[in-house]
Amino acid sequence: MNPEIISYFFIFLLGVGFVLPACYVLVLHFDNKQYAFLKKLKWTGVLLLGLLCLWITVPSFTEMVFRDYRVLEGACVLEPSESKRTSIDITLTETNDTFSFRDAPDLNAYGKKVPYYCRMTTTRNQAFEINYRVYEKDTKKLLYAN
Repeated sequence: MNPEIISYFFIFLLGVGFVLPACYVLVLHFDNKQYAFLKKLKWTGVLLLGLLCLWITVPSFTEMVFRDYRVLEGACVLEPSESKRTSIDITLTETNDTFSFRDAPDLNAYGKKVPYYCRMTTTRNQAFEINYRVYEKDTKKLLYAN
C-alpha cells in the first residue's frame, strides 16, 4: 500500500482514537468536583487534537475509501524538496499546482531547465497526493513510477 494512503488513515484513526475517549472522560467526569482541573484540561487538549486530525482528514474520507481519485497530467518541473532530501516537489507548469511526495525518483536532472511530463493521482480536493509517474516530455516514455 502507498505510504501517503497509510499516513492518511493513520491520521484519521489517530483523530478517532483521541476524540472518543476524550468525549467519554469529559462527559463522565465534567461535573465531578473531585476530578482535578488539570486532568479535565488535559482531556480537553486531547479532544481538540483529535478534532484537528479529523478536520484535516474527513473532507477526503469518501474519496479515500471509495478510491475516487483525480488524475492530473501535463508538463511539469521536478525539484528536490528543501526540507528533506528524499522527497520531491512536482509543479505542473500549466496550473502551477505543487505536489510533494516522499520518494524522489532517481533521474539524471532536476529543475526548471529539464521539463518532464507527469501524471499525478490525488484526491478530488487535492488535499492528499496518492502517486505519480514521470515521463519524458517528447516521447512520453515512462521514466519513473512510485
